[in-house]
Amino acid sequence: MRISALNGRRKSWGFLACVLAFLGNVSGRAQDGVGGGRSKPLPVLTLQAALQFALKNNPALNAQRKQLGIASARIVIADTYPFNPVFENRVQVASGPISAGVTNKVPLEHLLLWEVEVRGQGQIRRQGAAAAFSKTEWEIARMEQTLAVDVMRAYTALLYRQEKLQLLEETLRLNERLVDDVKRLIDLGKQKPSDLILAQSEVTNSQDAVLAGMEAVTTARQDLNRVLGAVSGEYRANGVLDVPPWKWEGEALDELALARRADLKALQKSVEEASANCRLTAANRYGNPSVGTVYSYDPSRVSSIGIQVNVPLPIVNSHAGEMSQSRAELILALNQLQSAEVNVKLDVTAALARLVAAERRTASARTTGLPNSKRAVEDIEKLFLSGEPGVDAIKVIEVRRNFLKYRDGYLDALWSVRQARIDVSAATGEPALELAKPVPPLVPEKVK
Repeated sequence: MRISALNGRRKSWGFLACVLAFLGNVSGRAQDGVGGGRSKPLPVLTLQAALQFALKNNPALNAQRKQLGIASARIVIADTYPFNPVFENRVQVASGPISAGVTNKVPLEHLLLWEVEVRGQGQIRRQGAAAAFSKTEWEIARMEQTLAVDVMRAYTALLYRQEKLQLLEETLRLNERLVDDVKRLIDLGKQKPSDLILAQSEVTNSQDAVLAGMEAVTTARQDLNRVLGAVSGEYRANGVLDVPPWKWEGEALDELALARRADLKALQKSVEEASANCRLTAANRYGNPSVGTVYSYDPSRVSSIGIQVNVPLPIVNSHAGEMSQSRAELILALNQLQSAEVNVKLDVTAALARLVAAERRTASARTTGLPNSKRAVEDIEKLFLSGEPGVDAIKVIEVRRNFLKYRDGYLDALWSVRQARIDVSAATGEPALELAKPVPPLVPEKVK
């Protein structure tokens, strides 16, 4: 199944083009603020819309689709008989003694010959051209699949950077709140002025981290624009990194990959094309006879008409080299197909193994690590706000750092899961596997 099936939604192209035009217009107007949010909310670009836009506008893909014109021309060539009739006309001057009986001094001879394919070359040639055309279609489908995977990777990278930026902004807000709490506790005589200096330095560091996070988001957005084939545009990715785990079995995915991988289908058509070329070489090995009519008018004014057949004699050149080459090309195509089938199964197995390992890490962080880290933050904040002796800003900052660091690692784990899922989609040749609607994240509530 070609990913270009999405192209059937013709009405969506115009709407999507308007959306991307709007995104280009808002470029530069929506500014990110450090800790203060954005002046205007950025438009949302969904993954489905990104895929549709890329499949329609990516310049490399559009260039590849032009190969269909060349393949179509080969179909026309194969349907056209390759030989034209040959008309041969001989005009001579005859002379001789009277006893020779020369009564016509301008004898004539006319031949109309046509080379005839007698070994079914036309049908073989059409089969080869059809296989080549189908191979071209599958090669385009392969590029569509590859582009869809690239879009999903770039889109997920933007989503990942957005959530990283949200975590950094939350860290900044927590540190700003800590400064206010320290000021209040200093007024109550429960904290030292040095704690305020430490808290303010954390705010400065957090502001720089937020700016770095914004830079990473911009880079990720530009990377996505390049894959989409869009020159500019500002938007935000829609969705969450945390999605429901998959329940696929390896055998089912192997069958799906063998049925969906466009590169595998293209290699299958390459085998058909090489087989047709091999049979065509064998059919043309001994040449074709030329058949036609002959008319002559000799010097004695005798007219004759008949049939002429020219048969090539493959004595010197039996085209053994061409036969050997075509058979070797067929064997090469078969070996490439067999190797690709094995590699497809290996790709699926490797991608599934990475996915299982990444989901195991994510599940552990979700069920154990994050709740424990969150509980530790809540406990240390209660002690700090109650003025517990020995609990100063340094301890609060350290515990919060550990929690935020763990949440940052959790985002990395979610990123690994999404990348592994995209790897599975790429291995199976079915990017639609990644288009399932995500559920709300199962991350514990943010520290309040």
